[in-house]
Amino acid sequence: MKSTGHAVSGPPLRFEDEMTGNHNDWWTDPYGPSWVDKMIAADPTVLDEINEWWQNTSHVPMVGSRHHTVPRFYLERFAAAGQLWMRDRVTGVGRTESISRAGTIRDFYTFINLDGEKDGRLERILSDVENGAKSVFDRLLSPFQRLRPLDENESMRVALFIAFQVLRTPRQRRETELMGDYLVRTQHRHVPGIDQVRAVPDPNFHLDYMTKAVVKLSEVFYGRPTTLVTIDQPLFITCDEPIILVTHEGRSHIRHLPTCGNTAKQRKKDARKPSRNRRRNADTIHVYPTRPGAAQAVEVGLPLTPQTLLVLGPRGENGLLHRALIGADAVALADDVNQRLIAQAYDWVAANPSHLTFRELPFPEPGPIIQVCDGGTGMSRDLNQSPSPRRPSLLGRDRR
Repeated sequence: MKSTGHAVSGPPLRFEDEMTGNHNDWWTDPYGPSWVDKMIAADPTVLDEINEWWQNTSHVPMVGSRHHTVPRFYLERFAAAGQLWMRDRVTGVGRTESISRAGTIRDFYTFINLDGEKDGRLERILSDVENGAKSVFDRLLSPFQRLRPLDENESMRVALFIAFQVLRTPRQRRETELMGDYLVRTQHRHVPGIDQVRAVPDPNFHLDYMTKAVVKLSEVFYGRPTTLVTIDQPLFITCDEPIILVTHEGRSHIRHLPTCGNTAKQRKKDARKPSRNRRRNADTIHVYPTRPGAAQAVEVGLPLTPQTLLVLGPRGENGLLHRALIGADAVALADDVNQRLIAQAYDWVAANPSHLTFRELPFPEPGPIIQVCDGGTGMSRDLNQSPSPRRPSLLGRDRR
């Protein structure tokens, strides 16, 4: 079965928007006009250029190739002689992996276009986004250029890169699959045997969501002041979820609904009450990702090298362009960053093969990536634990 996202009979769902933390009806478009919409409205010829690119660019290249879910240019900065030491997030088992294959999945960004053909043009778009960000990172890391604030163009390049990196990962696709599966089974819960069926949304579903959300998400990161933090030892690691979203300390990113604490018995009882509003809202289901929304982040971090961390601070504040840490302060920051990366990693964690402690770092038990408040059904119990299977499906096949 494949979830289509069309409305069917059943309890209403509220999805905790990963960008803003707001509650939205499942799979509506909650983002509103973006900077791209405004740009096209101001100059409609931009749309002609976009359409011309799609018409004149072949869909064939990149189909069948292995796609990096974390850009190769980024991984190169953590490698030695083209090699990384990678550890499985679940088992902790490590291996040496070349950056040409590290974090790659065949046809991960290949979609089925309107002509029913496999289409690899999204991979080319991602490559252009990566090249734009790489030029900015190269400048920031260059010992021959004096640090200065990002200009508007550079800020947008970094913002698009980070937004895509949040959305383009296997974890994000698995979130989409789990959400679609839960939606289909919940809305058809009276169908005999529905509990024995796994509904798997087509990969196009994830890619469609990614390309619709990324432009608006980039606005969350655009215009933030940047600080380059350097440490005196090569201690930073990375992973398949390298964007660190730092929220207010001690404040939960989850905004529960009034019905979240209701048991299944209470929900059934409330649904029988005569009030129309109570019948409509009594069985509202709250579904939310376990990681915080990007707009809730006070700071955003991205390790650029084993000794360099890029930090995006709160918009409107003027931070330091560069901060250098040595000794115990450097170790403390690296420990904090690395623990966050390990905790949020989905499939793998990686470091330079010569990293002093990486092979012995403890990995906590992986937890759920999607959670739901529905009164405690069997389907919610499946979601409220580490996903099984863990890896997403790809164009109708299991990942390999």
